[in-house]
Amino acid sequence: MPLNAEVDITEILMKGGEQRIALLRYCVISMAIEPVFVFLAQEYRLRATRAAALALYDVFCARDALARIKPLDALPPRNLQLHATVQSIREQWTQLQSPPNTDDRPDVAITAPHRNLFDRVAEAVCNDPTGGFASVASQYDPGVAPLQNLPGGKMNAVQRHFVERVWRPLARPRLVAAGFWQIANIE
Repeated sequence: MPLNAEVDITEILMKGGEQRIALLRYCVISMAIEPVFVFLAQEYRLRATRAAALALYDVFCARDALARIKPLDALPPRNLQLHATVQSIREQWTQLQSPPNTDDRPDVAITAPHRNLFDRVAEAVCNDPTGGFASVASQYDPGVAPLQNLPGGKMNAVQRHFVERVWRPLARPRLVAAGFWQIANIE
């Protein structure tokens, strides 16, 4: 692939197959996690559940998220609307998990989470010229293996730490448990 040619990350994510798996794996091992979030936000739109909303928020969007994405203007504390909506979902989730016959169970209106909850964040990620999505588009070569896309063909210590101590044991299982099964085999 010629230098400075951008790859259409969105097209690869939509097409699926081995190219998507390789791209998502590269994103994880390179710690350019924004395309993974965009992919999962698209999956969320197809099946918006409370567990999925909480997992996406906790893994990618919260102030102390395991794999916090950019741009920061779309996330808390700058985007309080997203935070408030997720807090409402979290309260409903907690209420649904509590025993039904308790007098101390508060009455909370139970509503399904909006399927477009993460659309603004995903759009901001895709449009951020200095973020991970743009970085992957300009650096990723779909013609080579994910590891070969890394400088020197291997992960550095920080990337290895992220994969071994954050992604594999914490982030990926949380996402899979919330219904994002397609992420189960990503690194």
